[in-house]
Amino acid sequence: MKKIVLSLLCAGSLLSAGTLVQVGAGYSKGDKDADIGTAFIETGLFTMVGLRLEYSKNVSEHPEFSKEDISRYGLFATYTLPLTPSFSVTPKAGLIKTDGDFTVKDTLETVTDSSTNFTYGLEVNYSYNDFVSLFVGYTDYGNKFDNIGDVKSSELDSQNYTFGVKLDF
Repeated sequence: MKKIVLSLLCAGSLLSAGTLVQVGAGYSKGDKDADIGTAFIETGLFTMVGLRLEYSKNVSEHPEFSKEDISRYGLFATYTLPLTPSFSVTPKAGLIKTDGDFTVKDTLETVTDSSTNFTYGLEVNYSYNDFVSLFVGYTDYGNKFDNIGDVKSSELDSQNYTFGVKLDF
């Protein structure tokens, strides 16, 4: 009996969700001119509440490094608040794991670093139609690394402002 009730509750929460699955992709120009890509998949848990898996990666190089590889993996709880039929706001909060792998120019020194931190963000969404939305968002990733050789962590790019597209299924 417990399994049946639990199954009905899970099915009911998924059916009451506004969107079963949302897929998104975004781009941001880092504060030090890096190009950073973001992708995510989100599932609706209840009417306006969702659970999002997010991945972002720098796709350009820092001038101090011959190799700079920063990846972020995030798990966020989201809440989409409709303001009008076309506009909504989505605050998000969760955990982000940041991995970095750097090789300093003109040396053989390779440095890796990793951290997991609580983070938050906010997105403003424009619903073009029932399936496509555009968004502009802010996520507080900050600089989570220690200084790397002679390069201060404040000189590394951080992705904060992102714009992109979301597809609802």
